[in-house]
Amino acid sequence: MWSSSEAWLTPTDVKQYFYCRAIPYVNHVLGAWEGPTEYMAEGKEAHLNVEGLERRRRSLFKHLKVPEGSVKQFRVQLESARLRMRGALDCLLVLPSGEHVPVEYKVARRPRRLPSHHKYQLVAYAMLVEDCRTTVVRRGHIYYSESDSLAHLRVTDGMRVAVLRALEDIRAMVAEEREPLVRPQAPKCAACGLRRACPWSLV
Repeated sequence: MWSSSEAWLTPTDVKQYFYCRAIPYVNHVLGAWEGPTEYMAEGKEAHLNVEGLERRRRSLFKHLKVPEGSVKQFRVQLESARLRMRGALDCLLVLPSGEHVPVEYKVARRPRRLPSHHKYQLVAYAMLVEDCRTTVVRRGHIYYSESDSLAHLRVTDGMRVAVLRALEDIRAMVAEEREPLVRPQAPKCAACGLRRACPWSLV
């Protein structure tokens, strides 16, 4: 059994926590994980296609006024002992001023309103960048490939606190094997690859 100080987590765990708290419980306590799916395979291919397109044509950031001399780093491996969190960021934009701007890719259309699970996953990556690069991340972007559009996010201290609380709650959930308070929703359950292993699934 993990102690709360031993559990290494990822920004994906943070994303799942804000999407449905049953998912980190099913993953880390019940030991059930979603297997490879056609959607995931398509997502991986789309990530590679977007990355290649950016390197060749510099088209991904056509929505932004990127200063000349900016550096774009792809699949950036990040790890923080302070946060006990690690992950691979899709893209990190380093401006000539030294500002670091994380960018995440999503194989989806841009929603009217940025979902909380997308937002806090990006904030988790921003916090990893801060620790690994000794900087302060003030903003980030999410690129939605199906609509070829960017969502912009200002990173605030309140968002950082929310991520820290989520990490601590996941660790306590795992260490104590404590069931989270879950509000199942039929549409989410129907689309979830963990529904057969989830005690709260409605389908």
